[in-house]
Amino acid sequence: MNHTLIRKKQEDVNNLLSSKRLNESISMLRELARETQKGELIDTLYNIEMTYKSLLRFTVEGFTDPERQKIYNHILADIFGVADEIFMQLFIRYGQGVFFDLMRQHAGIGRESLESILVQCRTEMDRTELMESVPVPHSEVFNSAFRQLFEITLTQKGLYKENEDIIINCFRESSLPWAQQCVLVSAVTIHLLHFFNEDAMLLLFRLTSHSNAEIRQRALVGLYLVLFKYDKRTSLYPEVTRQIQKLRQGNVKQEVLRGIIIQLLRTLDTEKLARKLTDEILPEVARIHPNLRDRLDLDNIIEEGFKEGKNPDWQDILSEKPELMDKLEEMSRLQMEGADLFISTFRMLKHFPFFNRLENWFMPFVWPNPIVEDVLKYETGAFRNSDLLEGMATSGIICNSDKYSFIFSIPQMPATQKEMMGQMFMSELSALKEVEQSDSLVDTAKKELTISNLYIQDLYRFFKLLPQRGSFEDPFAWSLDFHNCEFVHQLLPDEDFYMKLGEYLFDKDRFQEALEVYGFLSRNTTPNMQLLQKQAYCCQQLGRYEQALELYLQAQLFQHDQVWNLKKIALCYHYLKNPEKALEYYLEAEKVQPDNLHTMVSIGHCLLELKNYEEALKYYFKVEYLDPGNKKVGRPIVWCALSLGKFDQAEKYSQKILDENPTRHDYMNMGHIHWCRGDRQAALHYYKQSITFQGNSMEAFIESFNNDIELLKKHNVDEADIPIMLDQLRYHLK
Repeated sequence: MNHTLIRKKQEDVNNLLSSKRLNESISMLRELARETQKGELIDTLYNIEMTYKSLLRFTVEGFTDPERQKIYNHILADIFGVADEIFMQLFIRYGQGVFFDLMRQHAGIGRESLESILVQCRTEMDRTELMESVPVPHSEVFNSAFRQLFEITLTQKGLYKENEDIIINCFRESSLPWAQQCVLVSAVTIHLLHFFNEDAMLLLFRLTSHSNAEIRQRALVGLYLVLFKYDKRTSLYPEVTRQIQKLRQGNVKQEVLRGIIIQLLRTLDTEKLARKLTDEILPEVARIHPNLRDRLDLDNIIEEGFKEGKNPDWQDILSEKPELMDKLEEMSRLQMEGADLFISTFRMLKHFPFFNRLENWFMPFVWPNPIVEDVLKYETGAFRNSDLLEGMATSGIICNSDKYSFIFSIPQMPATQKEMMGQMFMSELSALKEVEQSDSLVDTAKKELTISNLYIQDLYRFFKLLPQRGSFEDPFAWSLDFHNCEFVHQLLPDEDFYMKLGEYLFDKDRFQEALEVYGFLSRNTTPNMQLLQKQAYCCQQLGRYEQALELYLQAQLFQHDQVWNLKKIALCYHYLKNPEKALEYYLEAEKVQPDNLHTMVSIGHCLLELKNYEEALKYYFKVEYLDPGNKKVGRPIVWCALSLGKFDQAEKYSQKILDENPTRHDYMNMGHIHWCRGDRQAALHYYKQSITFQGNSMEAFIESFNNDIELLKKHNVDEADIPIMLDQLRYHLK
């Protein structure tokens, strides 16, 4: 049995318990308990099962007990608890990787050893305070002792109950430096991501009231991840429920409680954003030309298909977002939103020995800093400037982990690059400092959200870039659908939060999640036009056209003549293969906006689909007249003219297309035109060009050709000649 299989079985058992399928979970646990070879676990599970059987028997026999639900919940919590113990023993026995190695290494550590470690830390802190110029302990004795404390906090479940006073004392102001306390918060969080531990969870709740903002924010981030994982079982623990309510009513600003959820969701897009930066934005920035007018693509103002974007009337309640934004503006907006723009840059700079220690991935970048001093001791110029290093420490742009990566890379830079980087950092940090100071005066919550955002990026790097990450439970591999969590409903019950959460997901094109949030709002509030439209748009993007249509029709009751909504109704009818109804709504939209090119094209498409080629042709000609630069309208004109037997007109437009940007279908259409006019040699010539067009084949040609046979027959092509023409083509192509 390996840790991957154990984790899978743990997930299965927890899912069964969350679904209240106790009998099946007990059956699975019975076999797993035997695998641990721990008699006390086997006995505990047996006793719980006997109690549960008694509850079932009394219930079936009709005994009324007002405490029944309370007893049931207690049994459920007990099964969860014994399951936790069983899986922890299995991990200790079979787990592979650094996390499980540390579990085994520190198993059974006693109070005396723990107190001895803390005495070592305290002694070194006192010595540093008396003798060192840098008031931060940095000796190997201190680092080694703290490393043990981190590893024990990370892996030992019993620590939190048996030595609760010691672990709580670690977070007192006079106990450890605040930076090391921050690192221990991460240890508590990662511990909880592996094992449910009520005592450790209550410690995180307690730390959300810590006097240090860095510790508070790390505890809050950790709590969100932990409560997400255990959302289905926290209601079984009254004190946890009480703490959630206390957090809601406490001193943490609602803006901060909301903001962390958005930050965590945004982190799931980190890799996508990294690819976008690497593949799109940065190459485009490098190619920027001062004459932007020459770079505008006017050919695609009207989309050829039945597409139209999000409603321009909707207000973005998260931020103002211009419709057209160049690449530099987009980069700036992402930066302002707190997006992780630097993982691509620093991904390859985690090979320094500093990152061989797990605790260092969570170390705040502080100044003064003996680690930094040691790395830069031979440097001259800007990177010996304490103002620059202090500015780096307080800057909210780059996460702590990446700041250390940057410092470690400085000695490897050429001298000219160092000087340039130093000057750039000095100017940038000066400007950023002014902005951050002014922002903190206006919005006190912003500083705390900056701390949590950078910490989330530190966590992301640990779980994604750590070489030994395989044995750690990665929360960024989860869906993080917070809107489905009961603890979020308790913590943030107001409508405004869900609207903003839905807006964020909608803006990022995460339509399934946005639809779930909007659905929650619809069930708990009175839906308005915008909410119905956004639900409909999500359904449309997910291919649920019947549901989308129903919602668009409901939205129309609020305003019957909104063009965007009328056209969306028409679009859904189109996808549902009902061109008559689609045409009806496009015509309604035309009445409101008579000269809308997209509407005209759409009406033409519907008429073409209904084989009303004469009327369709009128609309396509109108589009051509109002938008003479639009070359795409030529193709439906060719088809309508050909269908109506207007061969001169069809040939004229077909030739224009062939002279500019033809496709294989354009050559086939020209072949049809010539054959319908009786010119078989010309038809053969164009058919041959269609077949030999890049990406085409004889098989694909025949498939398309067969769809047009009725058209050819309509214009006096002898059906008996068709196989002859096709065979002639085959001979020509040999």
